[in-house]
Amino acid sequence: MHGSIRNELESLLEGTANPGHVKQHLTSCGECAGELAAMRDQNHLLRSWKAREEVEPVAGFYARVMQRIEERARESSIWAVFVYSPIGKRFALASLSVALLLGSYVVAQEKLDGHLMADSVVADTQVHYDAPMDGDQAQQRDAVLQNFAAHPDAK
Repeated sequence: MHGSIRNELESLLEGTANPGHVKQHLTSCGECAGELAAMRDQNHLLRSWKAREEVEPVAGFYARVMQRIEERARESSIWAVFVYSPIGKRFALASLSVALLLGSYVVAQEKLDGHLMADSVVADTQVHYDAPMDGDQAQQRDAVLQNFAAHPDAK
């Protein structure tokens, strides 16, 4: 029964709950009454901290906050080492140079081997005609054997 009453304690503080059965339970249960008292104390404490008038931030506050967020994002990023430091830029340029050298070496070797400029065979131009497979099972078997025997790669 404590669970259902505890769920209604906030509603009781707001004044939206049916206080009849809740108040009856609170008179007999010291634990729930203590929790309600603690919630009232917290409510009063939070209300005492509330500003008497609405406070507006000074001009440029949001811009300074965003600038600090961006600065911290740059500092904390793993890529900041490569982008914002001179050593990182040198490392990136050295990596790019090595990649270009290796790529040009591979292309040069392929040209020397003849693989790069060789004529590639996309499809065989010799067309083989297979005999149609009509008729009963014996005729179809004979047509398959004839196709295997007459195929140019079978020789």
